[in-house]
Amino acid sequence: MRKQRASSKRADRLTLKAHVVSHAEARKLIVRKGDAVLIVRGLPRSLVMACPCGCGDQLTINLDSRSGPAWRFVNRGGKVTLYPSVWRESGCKSHFVVWRNEIYLFGRDYLKRERHPKLEGRVYEQLADGRAQHFVEIADALKELPWSVLMACENLVSDGKVHELERQGSGRFVRRVDKTATN
Repeated sequence: MRKQRASSKRADRLTLKAHVVSHAEARKLIVRKGDAVLIVRGLPRSLVMACPCGCGDQLTINLDSRSGPAWRFVNRGGKVTLYPSVWRESGCKSHFVVWRNEIYLFGRDYLKRERHPKLEGRVYEQLADGRAQHFVEIADALKELPWSVLMACENLVSDGKVHELERQGSGRFVRRVDKTATN
């Protein structure tokens, strides 16, 4: 029962409420867990959001690389994706992913497994040169979302078509060599 109560406190979806120019304006618009407001001054500067764990904290996520390490913010068809994951080092210490408005707490092990054969085919072709590539590099080359490409890579691993280098979770993938091929 306790686990159920804890999960009902958390947000499963991100709702982008508005685009504003100041942090003060953004903070006023964050009312519920999952609410988010984009601060734009010429270009997206930061995303202010309620922590999805339900702790009540408001988070400011930097989107402007000129101000230091920044997250990628993609809004396609009203669906927001952030990359990389957000890992709080203080407060509640939540770790979560925002992918197409869905919020996945505790990292990629909880991402919804989906099959997208077309994308998987494009990823497989991107790996045709035989060199190991990080899923973000593949995503950039294909103009796709990093989390979508990660899922495609993991599906290709489970199909035995590619493998992940070093240790599981490295994010670097390479095509499997067909040992039955003759020279």
